[in-house]
Amino acid sequence: MNEETNIYKLLDRLDEEITNGKKVALTGRVLVDGDVISDCVTDIRMNLPDIIKKASQIAAERNKIIGQAKEDASSGLARAKEKCEQMLAEANEIATKATTDAKNDATELIAKASEKAQTIVDEAEEKAHFLISESEVVRASEEYAEQVKQKAEADAAALIDAAKRKADEMMSHASAWSEDIRTKTTTYIEQLMKSTDEVLVKNINDVRKLRNSFQAIAHPEGNE
Repeated sequence: MNEETNIYKLLDRLDEEITNGKKVALTGRVLVDGDVISDCVTDIRMNLPDIIKKASQIAAERNKIIGQAKEDASSGLARAKEKCEQMLAEANEIATKATTDAKNDATELIAKASEKAQTIVDEAEEKAHFLISESEVVRASEEYAEQVKQKAEADAAALIDAAKRKADEMMSHASAWSEDIRTKTTTYIEQLMKSTDEVLVKNINDVRKLRNSFQAIAHPEGNE
């Protein structure tokens, strides 16, 4: 039987002794046979060297694995660091180029904006001069227009006055002519009625004479 088996058997025996021990009331303590426990501990110590050797081997293997892992980690860290430095260099290069390009673009944009602004200012000044000269023309035109308006108003007033005078004259002539027409018409009507009356009287007299003659012929005995 090898040491490892003995160790397990001794541990089982130790555990059995503890389990079967008499428990002390109201405490967590157990009464065990001290000789048995002492024998088990002694036997375990006698069988420990091989186990410890194996544990040392395991520990060595463990340390070897940990060392390899650390080495691999260091190597990976170095590669990662190198990769990071490469990426950082590339990023710096790209950033530098982007900054340079942006600066050039900004300079060009500012130059174009300045040129455009100067053009706008020049056009504004030219337009301002034009408007100033145009305003002078407008002012002169307004003055001339005011003169023309005043003259037109004066001519219109004179024309209206003349028209009123002419209208009054025409109304006066029309009234006189109308009165003359009424007078002549009244006179003509009176003469016409007078002539008509004379004609009617004459006709009536003729009719009476004719009737008397007819009666004389129709009743001759009345004339005797």
